Amino acid sequence: MFNIAQMRKELLDVPESKTDFDLSKTKDISPLLAVQGVFYKCPLIGPDILTKQEWKIKIKEYLYEGLSEERGLASCLIIHSCNKNREKIEQCVSTLITYLQNIIDNPSEVKYQKIRLSNRIYEEKVSKLEGAHDFLLAAGFEIKKFPFKDTEEEYLVFNPEKSDVENLLVLIDALRNAEPINIELDRNVQILSPSQAAVRIQLPNDFFALTPEEIKREQLSRAERLESSMQLRTKAMREKVELRELKKYRYAVIRIRFPDGILLQGTFGVYEKFIAVREFVMESLENPDGFILKTALGQQFNDEDNEASLIDLRLVPAVMLIFEWENESSSQIFLKSDLMAYLQNL
Repeated sequence: MFNIAQMRKELLDVPESKTDFDLSKTKDISPLLAVQGVFYKCPLIGPDILTKQEWKIKIKEYLYEGLSEERGLASCLIIHSCNKNREKIEQCVSTLITYLQNIIDNPSEVKYQKIRLSNRIYEEKVSKLEGAHDFLLAAGFEIKKFPFKDTEEEYLVFNPEKSDVENLLVLIDALRNAEPINIELDRNVQILSPSQAAVRIQLPNDFFALTPEEIKREQLSRAERLESSMQLRTKAMREKVELRELKKYRYAVIRIRFPDGILLQGTFGVYEKFIAVREFVMESLENPDGFILKTALGQQFNDEDNEASLIDLRLVPAVMLIFEWENESSSQIFLKSDLMAYLQNL
């Protein structure tokens, strides 16, 4: 495995942990940040480029607005998109399908047409998930009160006048096959001049995978790591420690330096494959002829590296790659003209 620690240090001043950032001064130091944050896109909903939290809110608003027009489909998407725990989502989906399938298979059995809201299975597997209540309403259920022991309790009761077998089958199929609305990491493309690239920069806090609890543990273990680093280590031990350090990061900044000194910068997930970097470069070229990517130390990336992740290749949290044409006679015009228009002026 080649050593890129020196290249990383030359590219940017990466703090040892998230705590080295003064969060209160983020706005003041923004000109020194490699990127202003981590942004996403969602072509299904619109052209906006937003943070993950902003998309979470926008997707939720978009789906809930759809309830008034198509409650069944919208509720299926809400169940899959607005709840975090995949295991709980699967349990909810299975339970809802069972409710509807029981009605289809036993149309004359009243017991399958009533769901007590305080029922343990309903409370644990259905009621706590967003979209589940709306799904049952779309299936023809309505809330009613019935005597239960010494009091009255609320039930969801199936009303055959509001639904039929065909509708239930459609809802079962929609719920079973619905996919969550996903967002895609935006490359946050930047074009930099040589002078801009020479500025020592920092990464925003979004790049770090550490939670506050992990940060505290990290601080407590620094002294131990320092002492350990002074001891003789095998190559395998050093690589294991290096990989553990790299796993602090969620994202990586990749810069590609062209022979004319201009740099192309993009943001990637640390577990994305290297082929994503190649495709990013290819899509940015005016004439996408064959090209080579190398590290500053001359290590060339070959086809067998395409399926390796950025973290496996140690291209995290930031690195500079050198662009070369495979054919020396290729064009000296590199990036597309519309990209060159984004050349920053700090």
